[in-house]
Amino acid sequence: MTTRIFVYGTLKPGLSRWQILEPFALRADADSSASAQGRLFDTGCGWPAAVFDSCLSEQVQGVVVAIRSESINEALATLDVAEGVARGLFRRILVEVDGQPCWAYHWPGPTNEFRRIARWPPAAK
Repeated sequence: MTTRIFVYGTLKPGLSRWQILEPFALRADADSSASAQGRLFDTGCGWPAAVFDSCLSEQVQGVVVAIRSESINEALATLDVAEGVARGLFRRILVEVDGQPCWAYHWPGPTNEFRRIARWPPAAK
């Protein structure tokens, strides 16, 4: 099982929900850029949603957070609650980042009401 998590929104180091992930992190470099194939959206609710698709040429920009191996199950359980997996809000999936698998939270719903963005937080209008 991979112990890497790809974060692209409020879970990124230094952002509003980083404190949820930080206790499990082995390391995370907020300045290092990583990307996975997909599209990123501003939901208009103060958080983004990513739709990952390996067939897209577009990239979701984010950060890879390495999790201590002894904490990965607890970290994923905690994140699943925070990301609303049981309620169907997000779905945890494996995505490829720099040739390595990473867990990420995928938006499974419609996106027609969302605004496409290049990164989170979005640039000012």
